[in-house]
Amino acid sequence: MAATKSKTDSKMLIRVENGTTTSGAKAVKNLSYSQLRVDATDDQLMAAGKAIADLQTKPLAGIRVVETYDMTE
Repeated sequence: MAATKSKTDSKMLIRVENGTTTSGAKAVKNLSYSQLRVDATDDQLMAAGKAIADLQTKPLAGIRVVETYDMTE
């Protein structure tokens, strides 16, 4: 029987610059947002991420989406 997966959860990480480390590298802070719609498109997630980032006082370093799936046979 073939394995299948179904998305059960999505989480967005808004990454903002948070100063520098002792070695001089950029420090990044992750702001986590959970309980996203599992059927949201990539464009919708990007738009939401940019809107949230615009509310932050620190510069945006990136947007990540973490998806969780259940596997069945």
